[in-house]
Amino acid sequence: MNYVIYWLEKNSKVTWGITLTYMSIIFFLSSIPYPPQPLPLKFYAPVIEHIIEYAILGFLLSVAIKTKNEKMQRWTIFLAITIATIYGITDEIHQLFVPGRTASVLDAFLDCVGAILGSLLKILLK
Repeated sequence: MNYVIYWLEKNSKVTWGITLTYMSIIFFLSSIPYPPQPLPLKFYAPVIEHIIEYAILGFLLSVAIKTKNEKMQRWTIFLAITIATIYGITDEIHQLFVPGRTASVLDAFLDCVGAILGSLLKILLK
């Protein structure tokens, strides 16, 4: 896994391409009306989806945003989490305009949690 992270860090155009494509996929999927689900899945499935979805985004942003300055490394992680969280909030606002979807503060919070977990995973794997 370290080799994959190393390769992604060395090929920043590819990494940014993957990251922006992934963000586009999130936007596209949130544009689709959400089908009704059975009660047990109504809570648990979206929770897991949001955390995993934004953990991947947090990880990708943490790899894409880099600096050679050692002291600035922690700020790149903070920036990745901030960008992913803001993207999650704007995605929730976007869902206000999608039939069958609603905006949720809980979902935005779960997006932030996922972004933190994804960024921490990058640190642990490095």
